[in-house]
Amino acid sequence: MKSLLRFGLAVATAMFSMSAWCSAGEYWEVTSKMEMQGMPFAMPSTTHKVCVPKGSESDPNTSTGDKGCKMSDVKKNGNKTTWKARCDHDGQIMTGIGEQTTNANGYTGKMQFSGDGMNMSMTYSGKRLGGSCK
Repeated sequence: MKSLLRFGLAVATAMFSMSAWCSAGEYWEVTSKMEMQGMPFAMPSTTHKVCVPKGSESDPNTSTGDKGCKMSDVKKNGNKTTWKARCDHDGQIMTGIGEQTTNANGYTGKMQFSGDGMNMSMTYSGKRLGGSCK
């Protein structure tokens, strides 16, 4: 269970830690909450200020920042984006689905992952703060 928790935390952290690699962008405040089936305690929600490349807030291929996750079957319908994901962290594989609804100054979304007997779900939201960043 400990390695599965680390995997879940790695996915969650990577999904919202884009500032280290992004090109010119703008600041966003991202709040996420992760839940794992069978965990004896609830994870608290976390809020981070991140740098998101301009125009990529609705593209999971560029917004995740996690090189261990590959997105596929990305579909956009109006302001809603859906996708499938396959993540490999140290040989531990998880697959999942995600969806996000975006508006001019923010977004909300959810993801569900499973693998190795673990189920993880995450809800998140982002709010455009503005200001240039790299």
